[in-house]
Amino acid sequence: MKVILYLTLLVSSMNANALLIHTQVTKLSDQQYQADYQIYNDTQGAVDGLMVYFQYGLFDNLSLFSSPADWDVFVAPPEDLFGVQEDGFADALALVAPLQAGDTLNGLSVVFDWLGDTDVITSMQRFETYDANTFEVTSAGEYQLGFTQSVSAPANALFFIALISLIGMISRRNTRFFHSALFPNQRPSNTTSGVAA
Repeated sequence: MKVILYLTLLVSSMNANALLIHTQVTKLSDQQYQADYQIYNDTQGAVDGLMVYFQYGLFDNLSLFSSPADWDVFVAPPEDLFGVQEDGFADALALVAPLQAGDTLNGLSVVFDWLGDTDVITSMQRFETYDANTFEVTSAGEYQLGFTQSVSAPANALFFIALISLIGMISRRNTRFFHSALFPNQRPSNTTSGVAA
């Protein structure tokens, strides 16, 4: 009965949370590109804050070309601040309504210079979603520019708790089974043996 309970808890906590990120990259000149982002929310909750990072040494001269309606977007270029190399970013914050589950965010477009040796569409780009009230990161990952990719959001903590409990229960059960197979005339005891004075 406990096994069924744990399996039910495990399966119910495994929701397939993901953001579907599609980028279309257009070459504007020798080094300058434009990336148009389309983000589909396939998670259980709303997304009201999103940051897309532009790696230091690969991207430069970031500028916002367009932003989604009712979203405040701030773009900061990659910089070397007192010897610390900081990635650039585009920070998008929902002003009116967050990106609800099942909705798509269109209209985010960033222009940048590409400094890398390889083709721009082979580069990986990091992202984070966050809660606008607490600024707590709700998911993070990376995706390849120029491809439509499903990016997994973090699993629930309940999933890991249920998984560890299930593993512990199975290993305890197997220990009893192996003990009875090796020592058929003895029953495993929960008490420890000691010397009485």
